[in-house]
Amino acid sequence: MLTVPYKDISPTEARKLQEQNTLFVDVREPEEFAQARIEGARLIPLSEFAARHQEIPKDEPVVLYCRSGARSAQAAAWLSAKGYPNILNLDGGILAWYQAGLPLDTEPQEAVRSSTAFTELTPQEAQAWIQEGAYVVDVREPYEYAMGHVPGAVNIPLGRLAAEVGRLPKDRKLLLVCASGNRSSQAAEYLVGQGFEGSLVGNLEGGTYGWMAAGLEVER
Repeated sequence: MLTVPYKDISPTEARKLQEQNTLFVDVREPEEFAQARIEGARLIPLSEFAARHQEIPKDEPVVLYCRSGARSAQAAAWLSAKGYPNILNLDGGILAWYQAGLPLDTEPQEAVRSSTAFTELTPQEAQAWIQEGAYVVDVREPYEYAMGHVPGAVNIPLGRLAAEVGRLPKDRKLLLVCASGNRSSQAAEYLVGQGFEGSLVGNLEGGTYGWMAAGLEVER
């Protein structure tokens, strides 16, 4: 199947689409969305994308955005690979939208997260799991793993997880890691479906990017 790449669009182009009632999807975290958002946008955090992408229609244009355009570009590329033909990414994110003088919805909202069968962990919570003896699995590709990974992590790419699941312990905490938290959330969801206890399966929110942004070290 030919993958149709997503398209980057400017804030001005995005504004015209908003006026045409095009669906906007905010892939930031609930805490960010609660502070300010593009009016009418639907929140589907990148960390929940694997479980919730079916909420996005395939038969109409969809504009994705985040703070700067980086996370939404990841989401756009992922959806394009899944066969979504009409995915648009707001270049520069909500920052560019604001800098272009376009309106934001700043009505205070409560940050609400969708429940997952597994456990979402901040970098600090993940570090505590590791200190308690969690088994860390990095589901990225080997070349990504070699560029830097959470200390002690073993590399089992997502595409090999089904074949390797038998080597994973069911009686200790499992921490799943990728670059952004997207692939690892798919892995966590799969493991719970294979009978692993959800309270013992953790997903590192923000992946290795979030880990390093929190000032935590990686191994190479």
